[in-house]
Amino acid sequence: MISRRHLLQSLPAIPTALGSSLAIAQPGGLVAGKPITLLVAASAGTTVDAAARFVSEPLSKMMGVPVVVDNRPGAGGALGSVAVAKAPPDGHTLLMTGVTHFSARYSGEAAATYDPVKDFKGVARVCSAALAVVVPTNSPYKTLADLLAAMKARPGEIDYGSGGVGSTSHLCTVIMNDLTKTSAKHIPYKGNTQAVTDTVGGVVAFTCQGSGGVMPLIKAGRLRALAVTSKARWDALPDVPTGIESGIPGFEVASWMAVMAPAKTPDPTVAQISDGLARIARSPEFKAFCDKQSMYVELVEHREFQASMPEEDKRWRHVAELVKRS
Repeated sequence: MISRRHLLQSLPAIPTALGSSLAIAQPGGLVAGKPITLLVAASAGTTVDAAARFVSEPLSKMMGVPVVVDNRPGAGGALGSVAVAKAPPDGHTLLMTGVTHFSARYSGEAAATYDPVKDFKGVARVCSAALAVVVPTNSPYKTLADLLAAMKARPGEIDYGSGGVGSTSHLCTVIMNDLTKTSAKHIPYKGNTQAVTDTVGGVVAFTCQGSGGVMPLIKAGRLRALAVTSKARWDALPDVPTGIESGIPGFEVASWMAVMAPAKTPDPTVAQISDGLARIARSPEFKAFCDKQSMYVELVEHREFQASMPEEDKRWRHVAELVKRS
């Protein structure tokens, strides 16, 4: 298991200059001295958690109030979304999430408890990350082709772990199975950390995870990466092929990471928090952080992000239909 202490130690230091040089006025509507709670819809040690912890310190300096990261894993990432949808719309409760904000609503365990578009305002998207298909180091599967062959030979018997029904780690395998006409047995967990732990221990055969959750274990020789789901190979894993190189045309799965607020949060507050996040995302320190995590900067500020949410919702509703048929 990746400890929070190990994760924090692995993150690059954020120079004091980043916060001070980007300092902006405290937005109207925020209460002086009252913390902003940044709810993370994932467990500690995951890629989205790492991104949240990176931005929290400079964002605190810019907003003039403490920013506290609060992990809310579970229900495929939907628990964090539910909590923020019900929070006071004052700018002091924000959500750091990914595509699970949409996907878990349709394929997960949070039926009808929140609307991923109407109950939220998009503040900013800051980065994206692909996933890696990983197995224990003692696994008989040396390549992705080996794993696919086993799934074809034993339909529905090869098991895999995920962070929950509707999580990106779940949907990655659903998409892979759909593209290759294979099937596997899904073992959902309450968060990605336990799914990774049980993959290391051989409890499940494989999992698809972001770099933040698996890279230290790959480097330590406890997990083997069979493929990555990006267009290009990762600099940190130059010998690991992409899914496309492994013989699966169109196998690209990436999860963006973004901040959202309750729907009735005042527009000026949303705009100024978005401006702060944009300044962080444009900084060389954030670019270096993303490079180290095998992520890439993908800045979409609040108006454009908000406008994209209905189409994003439509896309992941379609993927959810694949889950129902799988």
